[in-house]
Amino acid sequence: MKRIRELVFVYLFILVISLAGSAWAADGPGVELRPGEARAEMLFNIGIGEKWIGGDPPSKDSDSIYAQYYSMAKSSSARKHLEAPKKSDIKDLTPASVYFSYQMNGMPFDQYRAYATYTGGNSLWIQGSSSWTQYAKAPRGSALSLIVVSSAGGQGVLYEINPDGKLNKNPFYFYPGYNQMGFYADSIGQHILFYAIDGLVSNSVVIDVTGYYQPSYQQPASSTYRGFTV
Repeated sequence: MKRIRELVFVYLFILVISLAGSAWAADGPGVELRPGEARAEMLFNIGIGEKWIGGDPPSKDSDSIYAQYYSMAKSSSARKHLEAPKKSDIKDLTPASVYFSYQMNGMPFDQYRAYATYTGGNSLWIQGSSSWTQYAKAPRGSALSLIVVSSAGGQGVLYEINPDGKLNKNPFYFYPGYNQMGFYADSIGQHILFYAIDGLVSNSVVIDVTGYYQPSYQQPASSTYRGFTV
């Protein structure tokens, strides 16, 4: 049964890749999707991932709101674009809040955790110094930390749709519970990531890699959050 699910999943991805090009070109009058957006929308249309919300993210004063989600890498020569998952403990990761989708709709983490416990499933986040988010901007040459949450764990695949619209398949072993993965922003453009274990697909996260540097995020002195240093 597991093998059948894997074959079906691979078939669906092949179908998406073959159809996404035409969908990008003919998505309707006045609507122009980037290649990654077109593929994400096609995935949703066949039941994989979340509905894509296109366009530009909302403006909230300045892009400095995203600075808590990345740090500038000290060296780029030996950096891997994606690092293997590392087992983590939630007590070292607990954020104050989480932000959903491209529009960054917020929710207290305790409320989210109660809901997540009820619904189960796999989830993926971008870790910040005081919150998790499903969308962030980061300058080229920066490093981010992804949070992978899986109740069962196991051998799975992290999928990434690159800025040019190509789909990369990265096999990893995911530990049950909480995992951390390093993401190195080495190419400008939009990166869409999600993972699947035994046919169960997570939500997607979006990282828009820009060509300029943002000022460092200043964490409030009163915060007791213990984050992961990248």
